[in-house]
Amino acid sequence: MDYCLLAEKLVDLRMLMHLTPAVRKLSVLEQGTFLALQCLSDHQDAVHPKELSREMAISSARVAALLNHMEREEMIVRTADPNDSRQIMVSLTPEGKRLIQTKRKEVVDLMANALKGLEPEEAETYFRIQRKLLRNFMHQT
Repeated sequence: MDYCLLAEKLVDLRMLMHLTPAVRKLSVLEQGTFLALQCLSDHQDAVHPKELSREMAISSARVAALLNHMEREEMIVRTADPNDSRQIMVSLTPEGKRLIQTKRKEVVDLMANALKGLEPEEAETYFRIQRKLLRNFMHQT
């Protein structure tokens, strides 16, 4: 099998998929505000901005700008770290929680509707292969 040729075809397919309105909606959780909201919602407690920077793979300056915007929009609150008053902690407000839950449900519904076009075995196989590819990508870095 020519894996390079197959990879070329997959890259072309991903580019075409990215142009569809449905996939654009799906990718919103991977960008900016919604990625930060998703990362924060994954934590039970408040987190340090440097942890968000690491999880989101963006600079601390970008995280600071993002948090400033999110604070103005009342999606997050910043509080002093109880263990180190020089540090701040970030947590979601009820509005931030509502927003990410709403957006995540919208994206899950969109994906579920797309998966319904597959046979159950195909949907399971698609998920299994995507998970395996993710592991392969993670081992390349």
